[in-house]
Order: sequence, then structure tokens, then C-alpha cells
Amino acid sequence: MEVSNFELLLKPQSPAAPSGSMAVDRVLQGYFLEITNLEPVPLRYALEFVIFPPPAGTPNQAFRSLAGNTLCIVDTGGTDNRFGVLNGSLASSVFTPRFPTVSPSPFPAAGDRLITVPAGGTALVAVLPSAFGVIDPIEPTPLVMPNFEVRGFVRIRLPPIFRRPFPFFGRQLDRPARTLLTPQNRATFLTAAGAISDQTQTSLPLASGKALNEIVPETFTFLPLATSLGGEDRTVLAAEYLQNIPLEIQADLLAMLLARLPEDADLPEFNRALAALDIPHTVERRRKSGQAR
Repeated sequence: MEVSNFELLLKPQSPAAPSGSMAVDRVLQGYFLEITNLEPVPLRYALEFVIFPPPAGTPNQAFRSLAGNTLCIVDTGGTDNRFGVLNGSLASSVFTPRFPTVSPSPFPAAGDRLITVPAGGTALVAVLPSAFGVIDPIEPTPLVMPNFEVRGFVRIRLPPIFRRPFPFFGRQLDRPARTLLTPQNRATFLTAAGAISDQTQTSLPLASGKALNEIVPETFTFLPLATSLGGEDRTVLAAEYLQNIPLEIQADLLAMLLARLPEDADLPEFNRALAALDIPHTVERRRKSGQAR
């Protein structure tokens, strides 16, 4: 469901200084969203930030996109702030939070894209222009010029999640999940010398017109690969199948698909098919114990 509009800024307040003035304040504006889970079980929410991507040739194109220009911070009661970024490229229209995680598998864990809110708990999600210097390894190339502005809207979802035992992927709840949503713009105004001159926060209207919303959990049906196909055909089909899967569960589903591919499957061809479909994963066979490298 759609939540609200958003606007991120790191810009002077006006294109030019008023007559008789040497400079105007710069504004650093972020988007803040409180998510309260009113259900008796933890829920894992997916957020999507949707923009109109700047066409090629747009002046300052790189500063009209969220790609590489934002930080995403999640604060849940009792847990330290979790830092991440918005995942996407300069041509992307949909960006999703991505939080670095350590994974023993050859592809990132799917859970690093979801925001877990405990039963009856509240999470605060902040999306800010990356204007705070290098944050290794999350943000190596922060914004250094006040020339960034992006607008769009926010969508929230309850995607199916990986669970055991079968059917593995399933709805998080068997009914709509009661969720309180409170979006805000928060801005800090900086003088030409870099001193804070003012701060504001403004509540944003919700697309639903109400703070208490019911989010319908998404379902998922696993379609087995046709065993009559040749190994190469099944490899390409597996990649094409993943293209239509929500990003946050692609990695877990990829592990299941790999288990169904034949031993002689052409994994380099599989990786080429994944790359051609812009699926950000690569796979390799795990070496057996004692096997020479």
C-alpha cells in the first residue's frame, strides 16, 4: 500500500541570495516513518521508495536520483541504530533499503532488505541525504556539494518470508496486519558557515487518510522447474523465474532453485542469465572437503 510522498533535500533554500544578502541557508531534509506493529507476532516489512528516474542528459542527473546518495537508518526500541543505504541504480525507479549483513552463503541474505518490527513494537525509519562523511563500508562516496533533491512516494508491503518446514515461503499473517504509520519531513537549516540556524519537522498526509492501516500480507506459490527440460534450458528458466520474484526473497528462493538443478548444470551460464536480467546474485559450487583448490 502507498504511504505518503517524500522529499529529500541538500540544497540552498533559494536559487539566489536575496538583495542585500551575501548567502542563504542550506536545508538538509530527510524522511522519517514510524511503523507500529499492533499484531501479537513480529512482522517483517518491505519499504519501497518510488521516483521518476532522471532522463539521460538531465543537468546534475546524479543528484536527482537516490542511487548512491542516501542513508537508511532503522531504530527499534532496545536495539542500536541499524545503518544501510537505498538499493538501486541511476536508471531505477524503485529503491529498497539494504543493510549489510555477514552471510556464509555465496549471495547476500534476503533478510537484509526487510525491517523487522516486534509484536506491539515501533520502528523509526529515517532516510537522509548522505551528507555525513564516509561511513565505511556502508557509504564510501557521500555527498559533498549542496545540490541534491529527490521527490517521490513511499510504499509499504508485507512480503512472504522464508520459513521451515514446507511450504517454505508463506504469508506472515493469515489476515490483514494492523499497522500504525506516521510519516514526517524533518529539516535542519545550515548557515553558510555550517552552523545550525533552525530545525523543523512536518507531519505528512497519509495516502489512506488514516494512521491505522490494514496491510494485506502477500502470498507466494512455488512453481517447480520442469524436469523434462534440458539442463541448460532449466538453468535459464530458473533465472527468468527469479526475475518476477520480490527482491527481498530472491536469495532464499535462489538457494531452493539451485538444489533442484542437475549436478551438470552450467552455472556460468546461469550467472550470465542472472546478470542479463539484472538479478544481483552469482553462484558457485561449494568445494568438497579435501578437494584441491
